[in-house]
Amino acid sequence: MRIIQVAHAMTKDDGASRHVLNMDHILKQLGYDTVMFSHKIDARIEADIHSMEEFDADAKDILIYQMTSGTSFNQWVYRYPHKIVLYYHNITPARYFFGNAWGSWFKCLKGRRDLRRIVGNAFYGWGASEYSCQELKDLGLAHTSVMPAVVEPQHYLGYGLVQPLYEKYHDGWLNLLIVGRGVPHKKQDEAIAITNYYKEHISAKVRLIIVGNIKPSFAKKLHAMVDSLELAKHVVFAGQVSNEELCTLYRLSDAVLSMSEHEGFCVPLVEGMIFGKPVFAYSCAAVPETLGRAGILLSDKTPAVAAECIHRSLQDQVLLEQLAVGRRERLQELSYDNIVKKIEYDMQKILELWGRQTNGNQL
Repeated sequence: MRIIQVAHAMTKDDGASRHVLNMDHILKQLGYDTVMFSHKIDARIEADIHSMEEFDADAKDILIYQMTSGTSFNQWVYRYPHKIVLYYHNITPARYFFGNAWGSWFKCLKGRRDLRRIVGNAFYGWGASEYSCQELKDLGLAHTSVMPAVVEPQHYLGYGLVQPLYEKYHDGWLNLLIVGRGVPHKKQDEAIAITNYYKEHISAKVRLIIVGNIKPSFAKKLHAMVDSLELAKHVVFAGQVSNEELCTLYRLSDAVLSMSEHEGFCVPLVEGMIFGKPVFAYSCAAVPETLGRAGILLSDKTPAVAAECIHRSLQDQVLLEQLAVGRRERLQELSYDNIVKKIEYDMQKILELWGRQTNGNQL
């Protein structure tokens, strides 16, 4: 028996792709015979990943599908002749792209339809959060379990400092960092509005650093907003950065923001914890689960409320010490050793269910 992981695409430095690689490593560590297949493979990834053109499996192999979007490849999955294990990374609700990114709107809409059919061909489901698992339960999947993304501190802390970048922005200004794809539901526009309020009413020495590729239509809106508010000196569009640059930006930041309205887990929250930064995040979807007691949840993200909250919190030493304790606790919960134990435990359940199915029993 082999454990076969299948992903539509494996991309260097992509969160879902890193999760597949980490899962493969852990499963091998636990003694399983594993293999990875993908429809699209980034040549920069240094791992043994096979093309779907080479796919082979038999009835005794267990297939894990890592689902991220509404790709046409999903059809192959829900037509696969054997029941599968699904890892659901969650799909953004299509409404966020309506009228501004029709391609993404269609992919997300299709993804939700495909999810229903894939769940129908699954006997077990993993989600990075209870929020994601609940969606699988609502679609009728009886056996689910929370499996957080593997986010290892040493992976980040091992990168050196990009000195020119650090010196450029480590200048006494308050640096707020927001990391993620530039798409409507991530709400970088609201982070800009918060920065503007902070500049106008609290301190002019404030800077928002936006990391991540931005969809062209959304980028046009964000740049127009910055121009209209005369924030050119206060908003930095860093775009896609290297791992060294990303870690440098985390190190020089004073706080990490997330105004996103939909997250299945939200890795940047954990990255902020790793670098010991206060995290401020809008309370939605899986964000409260991921953040725990390690950050500040915003129930109201209007610019005045959010900016004042950030300012007061960063001056409150007692609160900052409490957040530091919360970060240590949460990082321990998400530690590599704990994830290994969780996968080991869940795999026993999966093997039990798989054995019952193989013997013709009802799952």
